[in-house]
Amino acid sequence: MIPIALTPLFFAAAVIAQQVQVTAPNVSPVNVDRPFAGSVGRYQQWHSAASLQGAVMEPMRLEQMEFFAGTTPTSQAAQIDCEILVGHGKAFGATGSFDSNYDSPPVLVKPRALVPLIAGTPGQVVITVPFTTRFTWDRSRPLLWEVRVHGNNLGNAPFPYNFRGTTTSIGSVSRVYGTGSVGVASGTTLVGGGMLTRFTFRPGAVVPLGVGCMGEAGFVPVGSVVQVPSVSAMWTHHLSSAASQRPALWVVGVDNSAPFPLDLVSLLGLGTSTCLLHFSPINAIGFTTVGGGPGAGAASFAWLLPPTGGYAGLSIFTQWVVFDPLGQSGSLATTGGLWSIVAPFGG
Repeated sequence: MIPIALTPLFFAAAVIAQQVQVTAPNVSPVNVDRPFAGSVGRYQQWHSAASLQGAVMEPMRLEQMEFFAGTTPTSQAAQIDCEILVGHGKAFGATGSFDSNYDSPPVLVKPRALVPLIAGTPGQVVITVPFTTRFTWDRSRPLLWEVRVHGNNLGNAPFPYNFRGTTTSIGSVSRVYGTGSVGVASGTTLVGGGMLTRFTFRPGAVVPLGVGCMGEAGFVPVGSVVQVPSVSAMWTHHLSSAASQRPALWVVGVDNSAPFPLDLVSLLGLGTSTCLLHFSPINAIGFTTVGGGPGAGAASFAWLLPPTGGYAGLSIFTQWVVFDPLGQSGSLATTGGLWSIVAPFGG
């Protein structure tokens, strides 16, 4: 079944750009030489959400990073044996303890490989790192990226190479660097310092929206999608961890502004609860969960999105509601919501 009520809204949405680029921090540069010109080590760089929000207007997927040569030309080139991770950072910046700087588990966006560092003139892009796995930035938390340098083709030794960077951008960027091992636990911090980084974002994302409420035996149902929605794609939705053999609704909308979220149980006149509806619904599809007991209930369906691209960039909000009299509320259990932003054709 397809939520037909969405169709007119698709064609009202604006066509969006395929990519968004932002260089941060946007300051007069100084020369820095870490991490790529160093020997074996671990490096993290933190960017405040505010330093990126001016160009990135909604949650998007980070798909590439680039770095620039410093103020002096160099004939040096190298192959850097490294891997790169990206995650959300803590609000206060990077501390000397690497693992504690992540606000959520990081994504390995570039598995270990040789990354070319080219000879460059001042300000030229000298390292380009396209990701094998995109990272979804939620636009509300800081961005934290990490480089683990395993060595280089110059005998794994440090070598002279200046990159464009900053040492005066307090509140916008900070870094931590440790040597000797890619697994070193702690390093030296530089508040306000780091490499100037050009980020390339691709429109389209899926981010959580609120939390669900418990059903039978204390299980909180989980709603998920297989992939970011994109023009003409088959978009698959799943419900899991629900009570089995229960009626359920997949609910969809395009607006989560106030007064939402609202207590869904209260809206139905059945008391009060923590079962929240996170957006204004415009359509719903009914299902019956299948499975073998509490927490094993599931449902799913696939939605073929229209081939016309006018709705790229549209926000679609989805959530599952399970009619569960054995749940905490005595009537319903809910998943958290999902905020999905439609990507251009091709994902």
